[in-house]
Parts: sequence; structure tokens; C-alpha cells
Amino acid sequence: MNELFFEQLEKSKRAIHNWWLVIALGVLMIGVGVVVFVFPGFSYWTMSLLFGLLLLISGCVYVWLAATNSKGVVGRGWVMAGGIIEILLGVILTFAPGVSAMTLPLFLGFWLLMRSFALMGVGADMSSIRIRGAGWTIFSGVILMIFSIVIVLQPIYFGVEAVIAWVGATLILFGISMCTLGGQLKNLHRHFSK
Repeated sequence: MNELFFEQLEKSKRAIHNWWLVIALGVLMIGVGVVVFVFPGFSYWTMSLLFGLLLLISGCVYVWLAATNSKGVVGRGWVMAGGIIEILLGVILTFAPGVSAMTLPLFLGFWLLMRSFALMGVGADMSSIRIRGAGWTIFSGVILMIFSIVIVLQPIYFGVEAVIAWVGATLILFGISMCTLGGQLKNLHRHFSK
């Protein structure tokens, strides 16, 4: 039993050496969220293109994380699959902006919903090994889930302006959550390095 635990611990050490990519992705999310708020006059088409590029970058980061952690990291296949899906959605949003502008709230809402579940799962995993701040990661995943559901429902009830406001707020929240998670992974990496 102890041998299995230490083997899993060694795999986790290798998995978190790219903690800085999580923080960089978080900063990018915050930046895009701020741009959405600062330039609300952006057309829906421009926001769709911006979101498509964000998905492409995010997907590439997740595929890179999964590919570079090939030594049996738990959940690696899900990270890879999520990254590939993000790349495909990013290509659709970037190269078919007319179609994507009509479906942007659905794409964004369901993507953020998927990421909120991933965030809650990571928080639960970190909580099980008693990492400080894991509760905040779970909490931010729950809040992100609520925001993503609101984004999906916004066009039905309030219209484009409300979607843009919720998109900006949710991307900023997601970016902060990613930066927090990256900081926790950095502390864990530092702890493993000692």
C-alpha cells in the first residue's frame, strides 16, 4: 500500500513542474476579461474571434501539459481530451465567426461549465492531500459553474449587452482561479523539491 502511495506521489511531482503555464493562462484570461470590459463596443464578431483565439491557446496549453506529463499522471487523458476539444472549438470560432457569433454564449457557457467541473475536481484532489487553499479552489469552481449557467441563459432573457458583461466578469473570475491554482501548484512543487 505504501509503495503505491509513494509511486503516485512521485507522479504528482512530475505533473506540477509546469505550474507556471497555469498562471500564464490565468493572466491571459484576466487580460481578455479586462479587454471585454474596457471595450464594450467591440462587436459580437470581435468578441467571438477573441474567444476563439483564447480557446486555441488554452487548448494548446492543456495538450502540452498532458503530453509533457506522460508518466501515468491521473486524469491525463481527460486533460488531453479537453485540450483537443478546446482546439477544435477555437478553430471553429476563429475561422467561422458568423456562425460562432450566433452561438457564442452557448460555446462560452458550456466551455466554462466544463472548466468549472475540472477546477472543482482539482480542488477536491488537493483537499484530499490537505493542500492549503484547496477549499477556495473548489469554491471558485462552484462560482464559475453558476456564472457559466447564467451566460447560457442570458441571451434568452436579457440580450447581447448582458452576455458581454457576464463574459468579462466570468473570464476575470476564471483567470483569478487559474492564477490561484497555479500558485498552489507552485507551492506544492516547491514543497516536493525540498
